[in-house]
Amino acid sequence: MMLLVTADVTGRKFFGQPIPGSVEINEEYLMVTMVYLAMSYVYIQGGHVRVTLIRRFLPQVFLKVIDPCLNALGLAFFSLITYFGWQKTATALKFKETSSCILAFPMAPAYFLLTLGAALLCVRIIESIVQPAKIKWEEN
Repeated sequence: MMLLVTADVTGRKFFGQPIPGSVEINEEYLMVTMVYLAMSYVYIQGGHVRVTLIRRFLPQVFLKVIDPCLNALGLAFFSLITYFGWQKTATALKFKETSSCILAFPMAPAYFLLTLGAALLCVRIIESIVQPAKIKWEEN
């Protein structure tokens, strides 16, 4: 992403020739790839943002009950993203949906990457429900 933006800015400032579609490539492909495909790895590393202000005052017995429930809620949410992402991918393929830029990139691959990332996160959440010790949560 950085190299594409640097090349685009350099081309625009010094040569008067920006890279056509570079903003759209960054927004619709590279950023989606980086964010959604990394979610599963970040989850298993315990790297997602968590609010732990009240957590440290709760009894351990309560946390052993509430953590799987919260994981199940996250699983439901990302399962919906996966389901509707798959539907959007299929629709984009069917109707040959393209980006709004002049180069008209196909949007189905970007939707698929989002769907794949959400599905991988669902697998990790299921794994964390079955084997909670596998996640590297930071304890306070």
